[in-house]
Amino acid sequence: MEINLRRHVAVGDATIGTMTIGDFTCYTLEDVIRDKKVWGKTAIPAGIYPVLMCESPRFTERYEKKGLGRIVPLLDGVPEFTGVRIHVGNVAEHSHGCILVGVNWDQKSARITGSETAFKGMMKVLNAVAGNHRITIVNDIAEAKVKLSHPPAPLFNMMYRGSCFPA
Repeated sequence: MEINLRRHVAVGDATIGTMTIGDFTCYTLEDVIRDKKVWGKTAIPAGIYPVLMCESPRFTERYEKKGLGRIVPLLDGVPEFTGVRIHVGNVAEHSHGCILVGVNWDQKSARITGSETAFKGMMKVLNAVAGNHRITIVNDIAEAKVKLSHPPAPLFNMMYRGSCFPA
């Protein structure tokens, strides 16, 4: 299954984007994009990476208790990074170089919400398809100024439809 992540806005210490997998769409939050890696504070390089579905030593027990399952998507072959996963979280400090997913984005801050709901929706789509998954990450960044008067067009169009999830 093809996963597409388009990074749209840099806000404070985070990068906000949208992820699409078939008909499923959600917001993403990652660390800042940097030319030189700073451990736990840098988004992975744009590119195409295989995605493996596996248990995480960090998340498995906690996720299972929350009804999120035991499996977390892991990006393979990311240069200078290991253990990059797609998981639940709300702010950049939850990311540590990984990709967070959420249903909503607070356009005045670097925060996403509805992360567990988005994670469950994402996993439902990924688990429905047997075989290999891969993610394509594209930087399409607009630096957010002091105040955002209007979100970027792709995010505005998604919000105008009223939901991050297909009907």
